[in-house]
Amino acid sequence: MNEYHNSAYLGVFLDEMHEQLQYLDESLLVLESSGCQDAIIQKIFRAAHTLKGSSAVMGFKQLNGLTHQMESVFDLIRGGQLEVSPELLNILFDCIDFIKQLRHSILGGVMEEGDTSDLMSRLEEVRVSAAVGAAAREPEARPPSPALHIVFNDLQRKQIQDALDNGSEVMAIHVQLAEEESMKYVRAKLAEINLMEQGEIAVCFPELEMIEKDELFAGTVVYILITRQMQQDIMASLKQISQIDSVRMEYITNLNLDTFVEGKVVPRVEKDKELLKGTLQAKAKEITGGPETKVQVAQTVRVDVERLEGLLNLVGELIIDNTRLHSIRAKLGEQLKNNSDINVLNDIANHLNMVISDLQEGMMKTRMLPIEHLFGRFPRMIRDLAQKSDKSIELVIEGKETELDRTLIEEISDPLIHILRNSADHGLETPEERAAMGKSRKGTIVLRASHQGNMIVITIADDGRGIDAQKVKEMAVRKGFASAEEVAHMSEKELVLLIFRSGVSTAQQVSDLSGRGVGMDIVKSHIEKLNGVIDIETTPNEGTVFTIKVPLTLAIIRSLLIKLGTSTFAVPLVNVIEIFRLKTADILTVQGKEVCKFRNQVLPLVRLHSKLQVEEEQEAVQDRLFVVIVGLADKRVCLVVDQTIGNQEIVIKSLGDYIGNVSYIAGSTILGDGHVAHILDVGSIAREAGSSYESILPEATEGTRLDEENGKYVTFKLSGMDFAIPISKMKEIVPVPEIHTLASAPPHVQGMINLRGLLFPVYDIRLRLGISSHDSSSRSRILICEVSGHEVGLLVDEVSEVRPLPKAHLDETPDHVLRNSEMLEAIYKNDQQFIHLLNLEKLLNLEPKRKEVG
Repeated sequence: MNEYHNSAYLGVFLDEMHEQLQYLDESLLVLESSGCQDAIIQKIFRAAHTLKGSSAVMGFKQLNGLTHQMESVFDLIRGGQLEVSPELLNILFDCIDFIKQLRHSILGGVMEEGDTSDLMSRLEEVRVSAAVGAAAREPEARPPSPALHIVFNDLQRKQIQDALDNGSEVMAIHVQLAEEESMKYVRAKLAEINLMEQGEIAVCFPELEMIEKDELFAGTVVYILITRQMQQDIMASLKQISQIDSVRMEYITNLNLDTFVEGKVVPRVEKDKELLKGTLQAKAKEITGGPETKVQVAQTVRVDVERLEGLLNLVGELIIDNTRLHSIRAKLGEQLKNNSDINVLNDIANHLNMVISDLQEGMMKTRMLPIEHLFGRFPRMIRDLAQKSDKSIELVIEGKETELDRTLIEEISDPLIHILRNSADHGLETPEERAAMGKSRKGTIVLRASHQGNMIVITIADDGRGIDAQKVKEMAVRKGFASAEEVAHMSEKELVLLIFRSGVSTAQQVSDLSGRGVGMDIVKSHIEKLNGVIDIETTPNEGTVFTIKVPLTLAIIRSLLIKLGTSTFAVPLVNVIEIFRLKTADILTVQGKEVCKFRNQVLPLVRLHSKLQVEEEQEAVQDRLFVVIVGLADKRVCLVVDQTIGNQEIVIKSLGDYIGNVSYIAGSTILGDGHVAHILDVGSIAREAGSSYESILPEATEGTRLDEENGKYVTFKLSGMDFAIPISKMKEIVPVPEIHTLASAPPHVQGMINLRGLLFPVYDIRLRLGISSHDSSSRSRILICEVSGHEVGLLVDEVSEVRPLPKAHLDETPDHVLRNSEMLEAIYKNDQQFIHLLNLEKLLNLEPKRKEVG
């Protein structure tokens, strides 16, 4: 076993192998669908060439031999001596699969390469047949052009032989300088410099220092170059130099050609290297007429993932300490108002805040990868599935530049594979079936990714037969997942969602691709573990769309902070459906468990205090409770909390092996005040106590219709009065941070706040509404809203709840009473409760933000 197998470069080698295999897969698929293209052939050859060289360096001899054969076949394709056929592509894909399996084995610690003899013989047959065909087409071979040959000394021989053994190429590059060129030395030296960027020059004949003194110099210089670059790259580097008539390259494959060198051998003359460098630069400037320019190439560095994770943890600590610093700074500012050092502290704290915000953003970007890294695997998979099932399938990929956390790339791979296999084998019909239905014989699967807020949305849509809800219904009853009475009351949506039960399948026959009734339940549970949701929309004979929503990152999430007693908990905002105040009279008991009636829905009620063993605040029993509705997939549950604090991005920290798994807790985070907040595991709570969102009261149909007529609003208080704004304008609710006053600002503009590195203007709308103002309290909040394309903050005394305001209870504002009636959309009245619906555009009088063009 070669020593390189256990070297420190093994990780880099495996990463490079993965990249090259991805290139080969993608390029061969393009080759299959689009035919031979020079750019594609070049890309394929380069990938095989790189694999051949790196495998030799790492000591994988079987892999090196296989990739060398593959490179030879690709070279025949490139030279037009071999046509691309389905049989040839299948052989090449089999070779790629073998290398993928080898890489997987190496990752698992198994260094055995396996038997490549079958693949090697199949490739050899291809090469032999190509050679026979070429001989038949070109009976008279052209004689090779004469070449300068060099006698190598022992040191040069060893250097070149070692290079050949390690998988490098050794080329004899013949450069013919223009006859009229007066400064041949400078041209030859420029060629040498360019070639040194492509590899290592082992020998140069004649030695450049003697060119100008040799009257018999014919203008040809031979460089023996050790390289891993392609001929095209080397040629391109030499083409940058003028006054070169021709360049010819030939590979050196062995060192048994001890022939003579044309011309006389001249001993090397040593010169001062600095003087030579100065002369060269001066002459080069004369020729080019200015300074030399070089193409700038982006540099990349491979960094261990654990090191990045460690840096991200440190950034999290900085964010926490930064918040504490601002808190202390505010207190000292109150105590030492006239101290000049406070102003210096303010400047330092503000600058530090900006730096930490940029640092957090930069660190998060290092974790993000284009989803292309995942999607790039699927065209090859669909191609193989199409062959196995005798179907014609086109895979359309959109949004592959969409970025998401690198940890999610692998986590969502298996669910997507399950769904794609299901669509290809079970969703799409055979070409004959499609033709009989008037469809195109080729089925289409569209895989799309996009961002939606702090979520990534992935859809897999096919134009196949769709899901037959009645077949699902029959299967569910036959296998005992539901009774006939239960399914009779289910909607089509509920019936379709039954395919997420283990063992439910509508496939007419079991294949090796799908249809065993396993997989979709795994998909659902896997997505839920990622704090995501999955949904299905299907139309018979038109197709099915699977929609997956997962957070952009598993490391930092936006959460709703809630209070339970004296403890703070975080609920992932992706799971928060609604927040409302519940009357105790609306709490019912069904089968010994508490439920609540909410807008014609009956939802389970969970008192988190008892589940989490948190003491309730010793206060009088309230008539109205704070309730947060959370959901996971099709499950909904109401959580009773003491108080909602606001939204905040939090860094997830594991509880660690010492604590282990804790029921209903997914992790923890450290807040700005230094206290620890635990993150609720919404999944475990919803699975244990949640009910389907379709479980509603009989009058739900009417209620649903009413909901369409009722807009949802965020209600809040200002100086004891109730106001509301549409929830569609809401972006976030945050506690009141430090507000920095602005010079020359209108009276109703309080100032600016810095929220995670972004500046937001804060408005106190009391003056615009003619209401007296008073000091902020612990219940005060800032509502981040979008108004006329601008993101602004509204300072309010207290956020009440999110609720619908039925149109039936809305009245127009009385113009003859109010001074600025256009600032109010309407007034909601019900049971002596009055809520003013604000028109923020008129209230803030903001010009619409212009969209940037281009």
